[in-house]
Amino acid sequence: MSEEEILKNIQQLKLRVKEIVLTIQNLKKQLEEGAIPLDEFKSSKITLENELREILQQIAQVKEKTIIKPRERVVKEPAPVKEAPPIKKEEPPPIEIIKEAPPIEKEVVEVKEETSQLIDKEVLIAREAKDLMYYFQTEFIDSITNALVYLSITLDEHFIIGIDFTDYPEKPKLNIPLEIIKLFEGDIDKFWEKTISYSNWDSDNPKRIYELIIEIETILINIFQADVKTIEKKSVEHIQKSKKLIQNLLKEAQDELDKKNFQKAINKYSRIIDVCYDINDTEGVKIYTDRLNEILILKKDSEKSDI
Repeated sequence: MSEEEILKNIQQLKLRVKEIVLTIQNLKKQLEEGAIPLDEFKSSKITLENELREILQQIAQVKEKTIIKPRERVVKEPAPVKEAPPIKKEEPPPIEIIKEAPPIEKEVVEVKEETSQLIDKEVLIAREAKDLMYYFQTEFIDSITNALVYLSITLDEHFIIGIDFTDYPEKPKLNIPLEIIKLFEGDIDKFWEKTISYSNWDSDNPKRIYELIIEIETILINIFQADVKTIEKKSVEHIQKSKKLIQNLLKEAQDELDKKNFQKAINKYSRIIDVCYDINDTEGVKIYTDRLNEILILKKDSEKSDI
C-alpha cells in the first residue's frame, strides 16, 4: 500500500472519528434537555466510545501493520548509438547539440515527503488521544485534539482540565479552572512553576499528553495530601463494594460472551473500566481495557462471518 493510499484511509477514518465526537456531544445535549433518558445516553455513549478507541488504535498502528514498499526507479536502457555516415572532407562536421537532462522534479519529491509527514502527524495525534482515553475519563469537544479531562483527586475534590493539542508536538494549550488557580493564591504563574514539564516544554522531545495530565494530577494530590492509600483508608467500604461489583460484572460479561452477545459483553467491560477508574485501580483499567479490545475484535470477526 502506497503512502498516498495510507493517508487516504486515515482521512476516511478521521471523518468517522469526527462523526462520533459530534454524536456524543449531541447525545449529551439531548440528555441535558431531557430528550433522552440517562440509561439510553450511557449505553449509546459507551458504544460510540468503544468504536472511537478501535479507530484510534487502527490509526496509531497504521505504520506498524503496513509495509510501505519504496517505488522502484525505472532505469531506461540507453538508445543504441547509430553510426554517423562518413563525412566528406569538403564538408564541415555536423554540430552535435547535447541536450541537458531535465532537472529533477523537486515538487514530486516534496509532495511525497509532505504525505509521509502528514501520516506521521496523524499517527502521533491518534496515539496521544488513544492513551489519554486509556488513562483518564476524557470527553472530546469537537475533535480528538480538543478535550476535557476529568480528575478525581479525592472522593470530594474533582476538577476538569481543558487541553488542546492540535499542534502537538508543539506545546499544547491548557485551560486550568479557577478552582485550581485559587489553590495557588489566585496566581496562575505559581501553578505553571509547579508544572515543570509544561513550563520547560521541548517540542523536539515532548512530554506525552497523558503524562502531562498525570503531572498535574500529582500536583493536586500533593496539595490535598490524598495519595491512593489515604483514599483507601477513608473509603474502604466504597472500594470493597466496587470490587464486588466488578466481580459480578465479570460474571455477567462472561455469560454474554458464552451466548455470543458481544455488544452486551462490551458494555459490561466498559462499566468495569469505569469502576476501576473510580477507585484508582490503574492495573485493573489496563487489564480490562486489553480484554475489551479482544472482545471488540471478536465482535468484528463475527460480523464479517455473518456477511
